[in-house]
Amino acid sequence: MLDSPPRRRRPRLALESLEGRLLLSTTPRAPIANRAAEIASARHVAAPRVTAGRWSWLADTTWYVPTPNLSATIFDPASGALVPVLDQTVYHISGYRNGYFWGETVSQLGSGEPTSSALVGTVTPQGRLLLSFSSSENVVQGYGQMTRKHGQWTMENQMFTLTSSGAQVGHWAYMVQTRPGMRSWNSLPSVGVSVPTFLSNYDRPGPSPIVR
Repeated sequence: MLDSPPRRRRPRLALESLEGRLLLSTTPRAPIANRAAEIASARHVAAPRVTAGRWSWLADTTWYVPTPNLSATIFDPASGALVPVLDQTVYHISGYRNGYFWGETVSQLGSGEPTSSALVGTVTPQGRLLLSFSSSENVVQGYGQMTRKHGQWTMENQMFTLTSSGAQVGHWAYMVQTRPGMRSWNSLPSVGVSVPTFLSNYDRPGPSPIVR
């Protein structure tokens, strides 16, 4: 009896799906877990590390309320009345360190007298803001977010202020920078005076710089 010739082994075949049909391929594929790990590693390397230092440029900047955001609201809890009013607020950030900043603030409601307050604030690496305005009457806290708008950084702020009469003033705004040579520097919206003239109404001790 003759021996049968040895059978030739066929290569192991992997199945691939293409357009709903099963095709045969002898090309080995990398394990899915390995490919997922490579993608995750590439994303991790590409992600930039965000630190509080990204906002160090805030030092020695001046911010004001542009015309579209001047409108604020006064709420009188005694009568329930809501009254619209113009509110211009300007602050000069005199210093910054590691997510903390400080400076001087002057505000004016409508045709009233300007009032001043010391500003101390924080900003996270992601741009979230907490603002504290201290005057002889009270302390007001506001919240905000550093937001890109029309190609520049803005402070998207909102807060409520309790007045001496018991009324509350609510205001939100995209505060923007101003500097010498700009139209807003020479004539602030709503109040019609220059930034230096408006800030000259500041009558409180300024926050002391961090020295350590």
